This record gives sequence, C-alpha cells and structure tokens, in this order.
Amino acid sequence: MEGYAPAFIAHNVPLLFVSGVSPASRESHTQQSDKYDTGTTLDVSAEVAAKLMQLLNEGDSSTLAWNSNEFTGKKKFRVKPVGRDYTLPPRTAITTSTTKSLSPASSKQILHSILSPLSPESALYPDGLIDSKWIEKHQELVPCVLISFYKFTTDPNFSQTHDDKLKAAICQERKNLSLSGYKSYLVVALISDDATVISPDIEERLSILRKETGLDTKSSQLFLSSQNSIDELKGSVTNLVAKIYPACIEYYRDHSKHSRRKKNRGVVPRPTAPPTSGTSQILSSHVWNFRYDFKLGVFAEFRQEMDSALRSYESAYEILFGADILETISNWSPRWNEARCLADVLAFRMIRCLLWNGKYTSAVRRWALHKERIKDFVDRRGKGSATYGWEAWEARWATIMGEIIKRVSIPEFNSLTIYLLPESSLATGKRLEPWEYLHHPGYWFRIASKHVIARRCLAQKIPEEYRLPPASSPGLRSRSNDYIFDTYMCPEPYKENPLPGNQGFDHSSLILDLLTEAITEFEKRKQIRLVQELQMLTANELIKNKLWPEAFKILLSLQKTMSYRKECWWHAVEEVLLALREVAVCVGDAESILAVDWELMNKDFTRNSDITYDFSNALNFIDLKNRPTLVIQDTELHSFLTSTFTFGSLKGKVGDVCLSQFVVHSNAIPSSAPVKISQIRISFEGNMKSIILNHKDVEIFISNEEGSVSMRKLVLCDTFENGQTVLTASTSLSFHPSCTTVFEFSNYLRECGLAKAVAATYFMSTEKFDLKYINNIHGNKMPGIWWNEDLISKKIARVNTSSIVILQKPPKLELRFKSPHSQYCINESILLELFILNNEDFDTIVALDVHLLGEHAPQVTLEINSVDTNDSCVAEVNDDKVELTGVYVGNVLKGKCAHVKINIPPVGFPGKYELLMKGNYRLVSEINNPMLKTVSTELQIINPFEATYDFSPRIHPDPWPSLFNYEEEIDDEGDQEYRPQSIPQRWCLTVRFSTILNSDIFIEDIKTETISINGEIWYQISKVTEIPKNGLKISPGVHEQVKFEVTAQNLLFNNRATASLDKFLVISWRRNADNSSINHTRLSIPRMYVSSSEPRVIGEIRYDYSSPFSVQLDFMVENLSQHFLSFGLSMESGENFVFSGIKQSVIQLLPLSRKLVKFRILPHVRNMWLGPIKFIVRDRYYQKLLRVMTTEMMKNEKEGIMIWIPEEVDC
Repeated sequence: MEGYAPAFIAHNVPLLFVSGVSPASRESHTQQSDKYDTGTTLDVSAEVAAKLMQLLNEGDSSTLAWNSNEFTGKKKFRVKPVGRDYTLPPRTAITTSTTKSLSPASSKQILHSILSPLSPESALYPDGLIDSKWIEKHQELVPCVLISFYKFTTDPNFSQTHDDKLKAAICQERKNLSLSGYKSYLVVALISDDATVISPDIEERLSILRKETGLDTKSSQLFLSSQNSIDELKGSVTNLVAKIYPACIEYYRDHSKHSRRKKNRGVVPRPTAPPTSGTSQILSSHVWNFRYDFKLGVFAEFRQEMDSALRSYESAYEILFGADILETISNWSPRWNEARCLADVLAFRMIRCLLWNGKYTSAVRRWALHKERIKDFVDRRGKGSATYGWEAWEARWATIMGEIIKRVSIPEFNSLTIYLLPESSLATGKRLEPWEYLHHPGYWFRIASKHVIARRCLAQKIPEEYRLPPASSPGLRSRSNDYIFDTYMCPEPYKENPLPGNQGFDHSSLILDLLTEAITEFEKRKQIRLVQELQMLTANELIKNKLWPEAFKILLSLQKTMSYRKECWWHAVEEVLLALREVAVCVGDAESILAVDWELMNKDFTRNSDITYDFSNALNFIDLKNRPTLVIQDTELHSFLTSTFTFGSLKGKVGDVCLSQFVVHSNAIPSSAPVKISQIRISFEGNMKSIILNHKDVEIFISNEEGSVSMRKLVLCDTFENGQTVLTASTSLSFHPSCTTVFEFSNYLRECGLAKAVAATYFMSTEKFDLKYINNIHGNKMPGIWWNEDLISKKIARVNTSSIVILQKPPKLELRFKSPHSQYCINESILLELFILNNEDFDTIVALDVHLLGEHAPQVTLEINSVDTNDSCVAEVNDDKVELTGVYVGNVLKGKCAHVKINIPPVGFPGKYELLMKGNYRLVSEINNPMLKTVSTELQIINPFEATYDFSPRIHPDPWPSLFNYEEEIDDEGDQEYRPQSIPQRWCLTVRFSTILNSDIFIEDIKTETISINGEIWYQISKVTEIPKNGLKISPGVHEQVKFEVTAQNLLFNNRATASLDKFLVISWRRNADNSSINHTRLSIPRMYVSSSEPRVIGEIRYDYSSPFSVQLDFMVENLSQHFLSFGLSMESGENFVFSGIKQSVIQLLPLSRKLVKFRILPHVRNMWLGPIKFIVRDRYYQKLLRVMTTEMMKNEKEGIMIWIPEEVDC
C-alpha cells in the first residue's frame, strides 16, 4: 500500500485521548490554539499510571484485522496518551485580516477550516477535492472521548483542599475543551487511594463535585475507582470503556448528520477569498456532494457500520467519475493525479467494506471494475495504458488487493483453501469466471510481479534523450512529463531507467519481494507447480543481478524437487538445468555441473552448443581444488542410462540353474561420446548373491547405428569380497549413444525364497572425478523383454520379471494311514496309526506336528511306536542342535519307516474336521535346509444312531388314595420311609432306534440319564427290555426297540402344576472288532410331561386265548381334577366284531377318582387292525369329548380306535 497517504488506507476506529496517566507519554501538538496548565499535583502515582496505561493499551484496536469478528470483543478504540498540556487543531483558518484589521470589509469574510478548499491557506484552495489531512485530523488529532485521570484522596485532613484543586482543574479543562469548538466527550476518572466502598461522606463529595463542575451533562461523566488491586483497576477500565462507547458512536453519528444536512441543503459555500481570475474556479455542487459522501463513508467506518460506509463510498465514486469532476480536469494539472488517487482510495475502501461483510466475489468484481474504468479513463484522457506508468499502477493495484486480503485475515485462508466460493446472496444469471473468485494473497502478488516485469520492459524502451537528468535537459524533461510519460505514483523517466552511472528505481528488488510473498502463500497451500514456476522466475531475476549464491541455492533445490520430470515437461526441466549449470560454473560447484551434464545427455533434451557432451571431460574447463565425488539416484534426474534385469522363468527349485539377462540402454544424444563405466554392481533382495561386472578393454564389434543391440554371454565366478561371496565377470562397459547392450548369464539357485533384483549401481572413475549412479530396477515399470540369440526381442507376460520364486526340493517323505475307518462317531475315541516312510536319498531327522481343525476340536496326542534307526547314523548328527517344530520322532533311515499312533479324544458334536499333519524334517546331508511334508485328511464325525420316541400313559395297577381318608393313611404309615401319597401315574417310553454305520455293532447297554426335573415330583424309571449279556448285535438298517416304564407322583397332594423330565438316552456300544472299546453315545430325549391334572381316558387290551378267541378291552376314566364330574359313555358295534358290555351309560366321578369300564370283543378277522371302535366319552357339563389315549396294540384313527388282531396260531 505504499504510495498512498497512511490516513487514506487506514481503517478508522474511534480515537480516545488519555490524560494524566504518565508524564513520559505527554505529547504536544504544534497547531496553534489556546494552552493551559493544570499542574501535576493531582496526577496519580507513576506505578498506578503505568498499570492504567497497560490496561488501556490492551484494548487498542488499531492493529486488529479488518473483519467484523475481531471488532466484536473488548478492543474498540485507538488509545493515544496525552499530557495535561495538549493542543487541538484549530477549527478555522486564522487570517491576518481577522487579527489585525477591524474594518467592515474584513468583518464580512467567511472563515472556513484550514483543510477546506475554501480557505486560501489550504493546499486544496481553490479547486482541490479532499486531503488526507482531514482523515488524519479525526483519526490522530481530535478525539471522540477525552479521559482525564485524577487522584482522589480519602484523607479528611486534606479532602477540602484537594477537592478545590480538583474542581478548578476540571472546570478549566471543560472550559478549554468548549473554547476549542469540538464536541468531544469529557470523562473524568478519579482513582481513589484506599477507598474500596463509597461511604456517605465520599458520596457527598462526589455529588458536590458533579454539581460545581457540571459533569452531569450529556457531554461528560464522572467515575470513581480504587487502586487497591490490579483486578479492581482492570474491572474499572473495562466498565469505563463499555459505558463510553455508545457516546463515542453518537459523536460520529452527529458528524454524519451534520455532513448530511449540508449535502441536503444543496448550497455551494462561499470561499474566504475568491480565487485568482483566469487560472482556477470555485468547486461545483458535484464536488461538494463528493466531499460530503466521502465524509459520510469515513464517519460510518468510525462507527463500524460498513454497509452504510459502502453506500456512501459508492455514491462518491460515481460522482467522481461523472462528467463534472474527472472529465473536467486536465491531465497536466496536479489535480489530475489527486483525483486518480482519490478514485483508488474510494475503490480500496469499498473493497475493504465488501470483504468486511463477507462479500468476496463482489470485492473481486469491484477491484476489476475499478481497473477497467481507470484504464478506459487513462486511454481517453491520459497518456494511455501502454506506458511504464500504467504497468506500475497495475502492479500497485494488484499488490494492494493481496495486502488487503492479508490484513482482513479471512479464516478460510488460514488453511489450504485456494479460493473462496461466491457469497450466497450474489444473484448471477451466468456462470462465474475463474478470476471472479477471491483467491489467496499469493495469486495477487504473482499478478503484481508480472506487471512489474512488464513495467521494466517498457522502461528499458525509453529513448536515451528522455533519460537525461533534469540538469542536462530541462526542456526534454518538461516535455516528457507533460505529453509522453505517465508518472502517476512512479518516478520520472531519468529515475525509472537511469543512464549508466546514475541511480534509479530498483525494479529487481520489487520483483523479488513480490515473488517471495507469492511463493510463501503458494507453499502454504501446497501449490507445488506454481511455487516452482515462481522459484524459477526468482532465480532468473537473481541471475540478472549476478547474485550467484542466492540463485544457486534456489536452483539446486528446484532441480531436486521439481515435478516437471514426472510430468515429462522436458522444456521446463531443460530451462532449470541450463540455469543451474550457468550458476554452478560461476560458484564453482563441480558436483552440480556433473549432475546437470549427466541429465542433459539424454536426447529428450535439445542439444546445446555450450556443452561438449563428452562426460569424461565435463570438468576440464574449471579448476578443481578437491576431487569431487557425486552420488546420484535415478529418481533425482532423467538419466540417459536405464537398465532392466529379467529372469528367464517365474519359478525355480533349489539346485537348478536359471538364465537371466541384464540389459543396459543408452538414450544419449547421438552426437555424444561413448560413456565408459568402470564397474556395475547388481544387488538382489533375498537369497541371491550380488553380481559385479568389471570393465575390461576387449575388442568387441559394436555397431554405431542408432537402435543397435549387442549381446554378451558371461560366465560368473565366485569371488570373496568384503567378507561375503559375490559373482563377478569382466567385459567391456563402454556404452554408445542410442544403443542397447544385453548381458546374459546363468544363476545357480542356492536357497529357497523370493529373490528379486533391486538396483544396478554404476561406478565411473576418471582423472578428475568419481561418480556413482544408482538405477533402481525393482521399481522400474518397463515391460519385461527377453532377447534371443538372433537379437530379436519378445515381451514376457509376467507382472514382475526382475524377481523369481525359488522353491524347495519336493519332499519325498510319505505320510499314510494303516486301514483307517471311513466313519467316526461322536463320543468315540479315535485311534489312527500313521506310517512315516522315508523315500529320500539320505537319512532324515523327523518331527511330526498334528492338529485337528474344526469347531470344538480337541487336542491331539501322539504316541511314537517304533522308529527304524541306525546307531552309526544317529551318532553322526547331534539332534540337540536341530530345531524342528512338533513332536520329535527321531532319525528315520533311508527307505525305512516310523510308526506313530494318533489319539483323538471323543468329540461331542457331529461335523467335518480336518486332520492336518506336518512332517518337519531335515536331511542328514543338508542339516541346515529345513523341509516340510504336509498331508491333510477329512474326518467325518457322525451320530451313529437314529432314534424315534413314543411317550404314552399307562394304567397304574395300584389303587388311588381316597380323598376322604388321605390324612389317616399318612398317619398309619408312622415311621415308614416317606413316599408321596398323591395320585400315581404310569407312563411308557418306547425308543425305536437303528444305526447308520455301514458295519455291524454291538449294543452293550441302554439306559437313561437325568438332565433336569421340572416341578416338585417323585419319579421312578425302569427298563422293561432286557439286553443280552453278550450284547445286542445290530446290522445297518435294522430297527430295534427298547421300553422304559416311568412312574411319577407329585410331592404334594394338592399340587396341580405341570411337571416334566429332561433326560438323555445313553447307548453303550462297540464295533464288531477285537479289542474294540465301548463307546457311550448320548441322545437327547424330547421333554416328557409326567404329571397331568385334567380328566383323561386310557385304553388297554388283553388277549383271551381260550376258545372262542376274544379280546378284553378296558377303558379307565380318570378324574384328576378337583371337581365333581359326570361323563356320558357310548359304545357302537361294527361289522367285523361284536362286543359285550355297556352300550350307553353315565358315570359320576368324585375329585381325584377313577373308574374302569370293561368290554369283551369277539372279532371276525385275523392278522389285521380291527376297527374303528367308536367308544365315546363326553363331559356332560362342558360337553367336551375326551380323547382315548391308546397303549400297546392300539392306535387312534380319525373314525375311532383300531386294535391289532393277531393270528390264532400266534395266540
């Protein structure tokens, strides 16, 4: 913002004068005014004054950022300390006639401000617009508030005398402030010496002081504070600032009202004296409106009302560019540049107001609009826009925009944000252009640097006759100023581009400053390309000024980090390299010269006549103090030498020989000399030795044609170097430009694993320097190519041709089972016998690792049965030094086997499991080479049985206890063992089962195990079906049946809750094999409900074997409820049988009682189901049919009951 008056560009904040705080800070202004001296006897102590000044300075807002967020806190004023003697500027000009003459003519003169164009003493008289001194007056000289600090004593002995002096001082201060004509607000702050609470006496003294000094008016206030602690002072200062701020805003609002009234009056004021005729004229009404709008905008800024300030500035701006101001000023007049300056200031302040309100795109548009209007105006009325003066203004205008953005301190630009999106309130009907977005400050500094460079170019075209100093040719200088050159805010031509030997404007310094600012901003936002571009411009500028060390530092960093190589922008890379070489020659840096020459030998760059392209003699033209040694990486530059390494196969085995090719291609400029490399070292990652190729002068025919290929087959020899073994060979390592050299050799694969070529290191040693170039092979993205003997290339379809997978020798150790079962059952211990057969050519040391994989898989144990061994072989190898994973088996001789038993504990869940066996072994001949044999087999664990269950009631043979003598029966038993006396119920559990195994098995026993008892019951279970002593043989697919009798009683007689049993069926069985172990398989039985409290009917049959054959059919009707029930019975005859018994009847049952109904059936059929027998039992009260519960040889059908009639022979 240089070139503009500081008052024009400063942000206006209320001005606060502080008096009586520090004698060292007293100031005296030079303007003429009435002076007065109130003495220092009432001043506060120096210590308290310093604390007060510190607290007030903490609230100073003159250094805050220009945004609304910063001005919302406690910082609201510009604080300026003054002494007791201070001078305010005069409001009107003091002329000689007013002071020395009292004539009637002189009394008619109208006095105006010394800053007004109406006063002859003003620099603006008679046709000036406005001066920066007017803003400076309100910002620096005339306060809105004057705070006077005085000491206030509480000592009653001196209070009267002190109060009298205080009244006199305050009255004198008010009088002088009133005589000055300014309406500044007077605030008197009294600092008490030790009073913390206002007593009635102090309150009375303050009241008298207010009345006698008139401090209760609108324009003054009185405060009292204590100096006991810094916290009290801080609170008092904060309270003071908060209370006077509204009065300050009102002060500037009154100024705005005054200016607005004068504008609305529309009258052109009369000057103190008329201007000289023929040269100037008084200002028009448009100029006065401009002045009023300008002042309204400034006063609005004082109030921080940026919207109002923006409207006033826009109005003043349009008036300035109207037909009545700028268009009427001649371009040779001094007022021309003043008007342009005011236009810049108005645009500057409008941009600041827009940024203050967050209207970023509008601010950019205002910046661009002002530039276009000024350009149009200069082209029409000025010297045109093709002058160095215009480029200087454009540079300044772009710099101002960047500095405004920095001073506004937009929060988004504190991050990596490059530009800001337009404000939401901006209504646009078309898409915004990229330059209409608000970019960060670096963008504007870059624009400014371009204009400064253009300014220098135009300045260098100034003819020599206009560059003469003023003393040499005043006529030419005058003509250049008036008609040819635009010198608005820039030097004259003789200073812009001085003749040799004269001092002038330093363009380079300005360019470097702008570029540095721009680089800083672009680096913050990671805009690498623009940073590198600006660094190159900076280096070129330093080279022009022959600042070699500074340029070398920038170019060296740029050469290492520039992104142009990755993007193949070879022209940009070449520009950087040539500049670096030029600077390196001047500073004598041999290593940089070598690095640049090595890279420039690539034919992707254009040939330069200043370079010999003989790399061996690259340093012949400079004197070397030390022998340089250079180490360069292929990632640091664009080398002309590239190399690839290709294995002939993707995989190989230990002990095999694999062909490989190392290819070196030279992409050097065709006219360059061959490069002779001293040594090439190929490094590998993995189990492969390094390869070293040494240079040897041999006669090898090499074609110099571009694109020629030569092949050399080499034999590698083992050499011990630096404590390790490497493979070496010697051949010619001279590489001609644009030629390809193929080195082919055989690699012996020694150890298993992944081996890959990592890097090829080129060593070059000459008389003057040593060079080490590292070419990374593994990261090379070039496709793999294989050259045959006819030098014909073919692509290899592999992802990475520079690596090979070296596999172990195939293991010949055999793991096999001896007659394993095909099926294994749950809860069965599994024993597998494993044979470990050694088919290797040597004895082996074996360890076995076995795991059962699957859900809930148990731990496997191993038992070593026998190992075929040989004492002599075992003695040769110390097994303690051999580390093997798993259970150690031992030394297995060649062609022999070991026996291992694998014990798998019972598995409780069916499913598929994987038995994984790892044979870790080592050959006695290669004890350090571990080998592995892996075998896995699937074990199917199944449930060996399928079972169905039938749980049905039976008629209990014992009589039921009587409801009437229940307690007597309990007493009769006396000391007998306690048993429940409730209703006994009998049930029958029938289990039908079969095996799903594919072989016969033997059932040793079947029983039940209780899981849980649900309810308060007593029960007893017994097996009805007996198992033979030698076991029950079951074949696959054959169904067997076993029955259990269950008797249950409730523990309490009146317990009606439902009770149930949860049980397992345990089947003890064994396989049909010798020494087969007994397994116990548990099957879940569905829950058995053994207690009922509802009425029921149970049917039962017995066969009568006498003649004629008949069937005894009994129905037991049981009332298990607590109610008296009545049932209706009916029996219907059928076609295939006749019966004897009741046909229809009614029975009545007491609670907890039963009755047996008997029928005799005479069937007419044999060996079939007889029925349906329709026996109906109906609850007469609820009209509910009771379903008959059938037992053995009975079943329920839809129509009725079916009973089985056997053959008479069976009977």
